Amino acid sequence: MHKITAYLLIVIGLALMCFAFTGMYQTFVNKKPVAQIIAAQPLSVNTQNGRIELDGASIVQTLNISLFAFFMMFLVFLGSHIIGIGNNMLKTERICQTLEKLRKEDVTSHEKDIKKL
Repeated sequence: MHKITAYLLIVIGLALMCFAFTGMYQTFVNKKPVAQIIAAQPLSVNTQNGRIELDGASIVQTLNISLFAFFMMFLVFLGSHIIGIGNNMLKTERICQTLEKLRKEDVTSHEKDIKKL
């Protein structure tokens, strides 16, 4: 049962990582637009020389891309940790099975199993 859970965790982690990588790829090659998380209106600033109109579109676009990349990197981080948990479950199961074999049989006949650990 633990093997099924471990392999399921590995597949889920890989799926999260693939989703994040494809999302980032599609966004950064302009196949898919970035979700508008932050919106801004044009700013006007009064100075000594008069009023200056500032367009905040480029700043907002940069912030939206940065937030999107941060979220996708979080998904990659989460996927890698889920894969690590699944891998550790498989290791633990393999160690337990080898120790059970060693309890039942002679230790000298299974030196190669001990070396694999």
